[in-house]
Amino acid sequence: MQFRLEKRLQPSRFMLYATPVAAVILTMVVGAIVFSLLGYNGLGAVREIFLTPLTNPYKWQDLAVKSAPLIIIAVGLAIGYRANVWNIGAEGQYVVGGLAGTGVALATYDMSGPWILPLMILAGILGGMAWVAVPALLRTRLKVNEILTTLMLTYVSIQLLNYLVSGPWKNPMGMGQLQTKMFTADQSLPYIIPGTIVQLGTPIAILVAVVAWFVMSRSVFGFEVRTVGAAPHAARYAGFSANRTIWVALLISGGLAGLAGVLEAAGPFGRMVPQFPTNYGFTAIIVAFLGRLHPLGIILSGLVISISFVGGEVAQTTIGLPNAAVGIFQALMLFFILASDIFVRYRIKRVVPQAVESAA
Repeated sequence: MQFRLEKRLQPSRFMLYATPVAAVILTMVVGAIVFSLLGYNGLGAVREIFLTPLTNPYKWQDLAVKSAPLIIIAVGLAIGYRANVWNIGAEGQYVVGGLAGTGVALATYDMSGPWILPLMILAGILGGMAWVAVPALLRTRLKVNEILTTLMLTYVSIQLLNYLVSGPWKNPMGMGQLQTKMFTADQSLPYIIPGTIVQLGTPIAILVAVVAWFVMSRSVFGFEVRTVGAAPHAARYAGFSANRTIWVALLISGGLAGLAGVLEAAGPFGRMVPQFPTNYGFTAIIVAFLGRLHPLGIILSGLVISISFVGGEVAQTTIGLPNAAVGIFQALMLFFILASDIFVRYRIKRVVPQAVESAA
């Protein structure tokens, strides 16, 4: 008996939105089995990682802080992925955005005024856009795959960060620690909820997702992006420029990654340190696909992934789970969401062998 995959004429809408939920459930089940086989408390790991952050009110503010950069970066990536533009190096654009904002902070360190923070944010956005402009130019002029160029530039950005923090930007009063000066009050994000660690980055992330949803669903640009990604020949016939779409999609994704970077530098970090690369740029790829490349869905998926981050920290202290456990759960989640896409777009059909068919 043989089987083959047959493309569905119209993917099931129910399956399209049910499979992310199924992917999360399968991740929990398989993760519990894997860690039980490794000698850990598998059920305890699932409980601490996925349930404790929701049932413990003291962890809710951590979820808001962790999810903000993931949502911002993932929204930018989703716009590019809708156009078949595969920016894999958002981590590098995130780092450069943080560096650009830090540069403004250090240049205005002896100044004060409400204009400093907006200038830092603008610099972060432009820094991320400038960093992704190189892959955009190589893709449109020389047809160089943007997957490779964006990814390789990530490692360049990390080396640039290490050079600046250990050299020109090193704080001479830092007691030997590799870090810049602490940002001043005018260079830091304000807290929106007194007595918590929730800063302005969280509402900005929600606003970015809502604006992106409106643009992608209600504007000509959104229609152009979807058309170029789904039917490039029809897009060219309709007068849409593929190169222009590539440029705009990459600049948006790079700019939003840079925005996330400067918000993290001016928010939770409060300065620039070598530990600034936190893999948010890579994790946001999972967030984008788990949210089905939909800006509003990304808000929910960003919350789910931030639960794994916060829960992973809890599990390390409560049941001694290794730090790599979070990465394993996130990798399983990405695997299941991508695997489920096959069943959303294809059906399994039994193939009758030709000899049997002839005999019949």
